[in-house]
Amino acid sequence: MDAKAGVLMSIIACVMNIIGLAIPYWLEFSRSEAGQSVSYNYGLWSMCAHEESFYKCAVFKSETVPDVFLQARYIEIAASILMFFSIIWGVVQTVLHTPKALFTKPSGVVCFIAGILALVGCIVFAANSFIKTMMTGYHYHAGFAMCIIAGVLSLPICIKSRLPDSAFRLLYTMRTPLARGSHYPLW
Repeated sequence: MDAKAGVLMSIIACVMNIIGLAIPYWLEFSRSEAGQSVSYNYGLWSMCAHEESFYKCAVFKSETVPDVFLQARYIEIAASILMFFSIIWGVVQTVLHTPKALFTKPSGVVCFIAGILALVGCIVFAANSFIKTMMTGYHYHAGFAMCIIAGVLSLPICIKSRLPDSAFRLLYTMRTPLARGSHYPLW
């Protein structure tokens, strides 16, 4: 993968993670009370309720935010910051045309860690018992999915675009005898 394409895809992953972090659509559920159905959307920062006649959003107050929302929020913020710094490092690498390991490895490592953190934030959010006990009939929504996609997208992009091509040539030559159907054992 070209370094410029890697930087572009990293920018897309970072923007997706930031949008997923910001929008109030991580969790959605509905309740029916007194013949009226009310739909709720929860994000990491706010909650929105909508019925046929109204739509209202409220920002979480610091003392009322459930721990799962705070944990996921902090992890996703850290992932976004690391993705951003990896992009800056990748842009500098691309502009200066420096494919040396000194410049490429730190950017790839930071981007890889950011992708892992984006996925861990989603796992922490999904695995928490608060959501399962307090809300029935819920399902995860777009913000949650965007952070997962950003995390998954950043992992292979950062590995391939930030490491020098010589590392991939070395890996290819190590696999070549097995790829040609030689009789080497696979253990």
